Amino acid sequence: MNYLLKMQKKSAIVSLFAAFILFSGALKPVMAQELDATVDVDLSALNIDIRDRLSNFKNDIQNYLNKTKFTDEVIINDIRGKPYKIKCNFNFFFRTATGVDSYEAQLVVGVQRNIYKTDNFTTVFRIKDETWAFNYVRGQNIYHDDLKFNNLSSFLDYYAYMIIGSDDDSWEPMLGTQRYQKAQNLVNLAVANGGGGGWTDNSSLKQSRSVFPAELLNSKYESFRKAVWTYHFSGIDSLQYNKKQALERISESLQIIGKLKKTEIRSFTIKQFFDAKYLEIAATLVDFYDKSIYRKLMEYDPDHSSVYEEYGKK
Repeated sequence: MNYLLKMQKKSAIVSLFAAFILFSGALKPVMAQELDATVDVDLSALNIDIRDRLSNFKNDIQNYLNKTKFTDEVIINDIRGKPYKIKCNFNFFFRTATGVDSYEAQLVVGVQRNIYKTDNFTTVFRIKDETWAFNYVRGQNIYHDDLKFNNLSSFLDYYAYMIIGSDDDSWEPMLGTQRYQKAQNLVNLAVANGGGGGWTDNSSLKQSRSVFPAELLNSKYESFRKAVWTYHFSGIDSLQYNKKQALERISESLQIIGKLKKTEIRSFTIKQFFDAKYLEIAATLVDFYDKSIYRKLMEYDPDHSSVYEEYGKK
């Protein structure tokens, strides 16, 4: 397999493309720019009068995520001729109102991207955020400012950067570093301003927002991030061109991630990867010639052992 990586810069607009010559000679662009977010809100735990104060929340958040410019890049999708947007879902579950304009909620955020030149998607990122306290006033504008902490906008910005970084890393090795650093900066800003629960936790057993950028920016995780790229770029995207070699690349990437898991036992990043990908992994490897990969997956990702065991018998 041969790869061609090409950088193009035109005046103030930076367009980043990474192309590879893949078996048949097809070229593949690396694309990462802004969000195509869908927002869903569950207010069932709140009283009727409180729900009324949140009647515009869904539209306000969706407009903010989709209209805010989080990067300085304009990258064109060469297949559809339109600016590349990252498909993501924000599902908010309100738990309580702690004041007139103060709330606590949980968030499940998921990210997908197109499998190259198909209408199919692969899940890149999926996280459940258990603890979020914030203020929201109906009709009040939400402003984007990386240098000023706000318990609503900074929270949304954090996930925007994590989403863009994850998408970046799936197209080119280590491309998401700048985005992860911005997410880390927001964690630091939140801690410095007493941002409240969920931003950081002293317990190594509890997930917090600080965990993910800290792990991904750690040199220990370089092999993980490159393996994630291999899994997507040389694996999932390449199945349509040379299935045998693509499955081999997927297997190799999973074994690299599994090796790291042995030393980073409590890694939330690796757990997030398998939580997001286990069904895809299990189903994709059904046609792989070495069925022992399922036994290895049961070691790497014991939470989903029953699924791997089931698919390993097919």
